[in-house]
Amino acid sequence: MENPRFNSFRYGLAVLLMRHPRLRPYAPSAHWWIEDIENYGDAVRFRDKLRAEGGNKVLLKEYEQRCLELEEEVLSYFGASVHDRS
Repeated sequence: MENPRFNSFRYGLAVLLMRHPRLRPYAPSAHWWIEDIENYGDAVRFRDKLRAEGGNKVLLKEYEQRCLELEEEVLSYFGASVHDRS
């Protein structure tokens, strides 16, 4: 059985790279931020579930904001990595 943490990491990284394709060359450095990318993947998955179910609008709004915050945080890590490689 595959480790669920690994699934969250893979999902979060896939979503991030789809939304920001310019980061794809730097994907190998993502292992430095496993926990943050896992958190992002979990938040995106839950946000998408709330959207699909048409559930609690207040909670959905909170998760949409949280996803943006987590994405910005992870992007800042990649930004540092991109600048370090220059």
